[in-house]
Amino acid sequence: MSHPAPESAIPSLCLDRFNAAVQLANAGDVAAALAHYRAIFAGEDGQRLQGTIPGRFVALVKLRQAYCLMDLGDYDPARELLAQLDQGLAGQLSTEEIFEFYLAYGNVLGNLALVSAENQATFLPEAIDRFAHAMNVAVEYLQDPDRFRTAWYWVLHWEKQTETWEALDEHCVDANGFGVENNDSQLQLIALEFRCHAHRALGRLDQARQSATTILAWKHQVQADPSEIDAWNDFLDSLD
Repeated sequence: MSHPAPESAIPSLCLDRFNAAVQLANAGDVAAALAHYRAIFAGEDGQRLQGTIPGRFVALVKLRQAYCLMDLGDYDPARELLAQLDQGLAGQLSTEEIFEFYLAYGNVLGNLALVSAENQATFLPEAIDRFAHAMNVAVEYLQDPDRFRTAWYWVLHWEKQTETWEALDEHCVDANGFGVENNDSQLQLIALEFRCHAHRALGRLDQARQSATTILAWKHQVQADPSEIDAWNDFLDSLD
């Protein structure tokens, strides 16, 4: 991996711990990786290391901690870390990392929105806002349609998971419009798939059936995974 900042600017002890944490995370030992990330700035005497540490390295360590917490399902402490970064330190990250930061933040908030109706009212709009920031970074700074599409997917995913059908319906129309405007057939398909669920929930069964039939025909044409085909057959059966 490339180092997050020039090695000369980062205390060697911190850099060694960072690389050890990365190796542990890559090996699937997320809890141990988290412990290593948390200890990166501790001196040998247990006190915080003194001296200037590059802001981007500090931000990256916090972001990696948040990733570990997400993998462990600890969304509240992950949100706290990401909120700290959102106060300004996230701006020290690379443009690609800023996109990933907003995407992670949105997904943390999306998971928290599932906990209760009160959480949903608070965290789902915040999640959509973070995904909107991710879209802006993808379009304005990275010119990356794949990242733009990914952010749209998560908007629609969390609205489906939280059963906010009217919002999902509206955003599917918006996503499809962006897909048409940018000749992005994948985004159009994502919007069509999610809108099937909105159609069904809102009682528009004929539209749900028509769209699902189109999707199923496409899945057969591209020889999609049989489980995907089965899922859409089950969807059609649910409309009868």
